[in-house]
Amino acid sequence: MTSGLCALLLAGGALAGEARPAAQIGAWSTALYVPALRPVRALPPEAACIGAILDAEREAGVADHRLLAMGFTEAGRMTADRLFTVWPWTVNTEGVSRYFPTRDDAIAFVREVQARGVRSIDVGCLQVNLKWHPDAFPDLATAFDPRANARYAARFLGELQRAHGTLDDAIARYHSAQSERGAAYRQRVAGNMRWVAGALEYLKALAAGPQAPVPVGVVAGWGRAELGRLSFLSSLYANAAVRPLLPSTAP
Repeated sequence: MTSGLCALLLAGGALAGEARPAAQIGAWSTALYVPALRPVRALPPEAACIGAILDAEREAGVADHRLLAMGFTEAGRMTADRLFTVWPWTVNTEGVSRYFPTRDDAIAFVREVQARGVRSIDVGCLQVNLKWHPDAFPDLATAFDPRANARYAARFLGELQRAHGTLDDAIARYHSAQSERGAAYRQRVAGNMRWVAGALEYLKALAAGPQAPVPVGVVAGWGRAELGRLSFLSSLYANAAVRPLLPSTAP
């Protein structure tokens, strides 16, 4: 999430400091996430959001990888191993995005800021806001589960589309009901859609998961040769003419 566009994500349009119309409160946050019954293979954090969002897009019928582009807009980052991805342990609060090495670290930070009285906190692959969606997940562990986070976002996006007519309008309102802020967000997502369309080979390879044993010193879950190939593809696409629009990071 960009520092200049500090959103209350999935809020049907409220921004920090703005009063939300009573008719909108809770309108889209009545159903808890229900885990899929089928077994889902575990992926390392570098791949987890990509795989979860691709699955959520297929399940919800989201076209043109718009949800994936939204994921990069919300929680995109380049890792130390030069893998450009959507990071699952991302938290935005008070206008700053932070990327944590583990889910436990992210959960501990959320609990810390909640103890200080902060309520507007965006979490996970699609940065679901805990203040405006208190019933979205049964607990913080589920909120940071990439599948739960992506499926909730896809369902909410569909509800916004049914309420407002077009998917483009839904994407804008995912960020804000204020027209200028929503339009700016939609343009950022459109830029990332162009990047995603050109980088599908890399993204599908990333979502396929590790195929080799883990040598010592290599990022958990990836073999050295595979990591090298993915890093090459990531750098190739990240340095393309159409650059993805990244959220700001904490210093």
